[in-house]
Amino acid sequence: MQRTLSKWLALLCLSGVLGGTALACDLRLGARGHSTADYVETVRPCLRNLPSGYRFDPKMEAGFLDEINAERAARGIAPLAMRPELLAPARFQSLDMAANHFFDHNSPDGRSPADRLTALDRRALIQRSAENLAMMEIVRGRYNFSKSLPQLHQNLMDSPGHRANILNPDLTHVAVGVVVTSRGVWATQVFLKLSGTLSADVPLRMAPGQPLLVHPDLPDWTFRRFEAETGADEYEPFRQTARGSVVPDGLSGDVDLTAFSIQMGDRPDMIYSIRLVGPSLTID
Repeated sequence: MQRTLSKWLALLCLSGVLGGTALACDLRLGARGHSTADYVETVRPCLRNLPSGYRFDPKMEAGFLDEINAERAARGIAPLAMRPELLAPARFQSLDMAANHFFDHNSPDGRSPADRLTALDRRALIQRSAENLAMMEIVRGRYNFSKSLPQLHQNLMDSPGHRANILNPDLTHVAVGVVVTSRGVWATQVFLKLSGTLSADVPLRMAPGQPLLVHPDLPDWTFRRFEAETGADEYEPFRQTARGSVVPDGLSGDVDLTAFSIQMGDRPDMIYSIRLVGPSLTID
């Protein structure tokens, strides 16, 4: 039986998206790299050095996590663990929306939530992911944390799609990225079902014939091989050599690394298979 990564998306807007200020880092869509490697190299400086007039709000991010897990605990659902590696895609989506005047899961640069996740979390092996978005206008320049967090959270819970993500018992990890400006608050919640991790970050760039010097830790699956997803339901196995898994010859461009794995079923003749989605990389 084949299982693949699935995604749930939901968004919530409490007011119109407002303009931002001049940027200290280059967040222009036209300046953003097209390949995965170029994209990550463009994004990372902006996460380290926020543009003038923008700030992350760790207190509100932690508050959202507390609210999420309180809702789950009240219903007997296991809490979500905060995964620090998810902060990058969560925070950048909030920053991108605030800076480039849009409110959507898909950025005007063409990247989806899954694209951001696999570009910026370099070790996760993912079975399922989801994303919630919310924003609020700041009235007359005043920002009241004690009021805005409960209001945003309650509106998420009142929306069926957002509520389903928050209460999904199949998900295991989350991170929340909050960006605040003088005009508004933007929040992105990134959820996933983490089925395994890699022993080291996957390089952003690799070449055909280069060995992939990582190994997977899969508690519930038996790893068989790495593959490169080159298109819809198109996979190219990494070559197995004495040096380990090697990038196939003839491969180029952006690919998603997947970990093809199996699991024994309830009967001896039943075997489940899965391709766990890992980081994306650029082959050149």
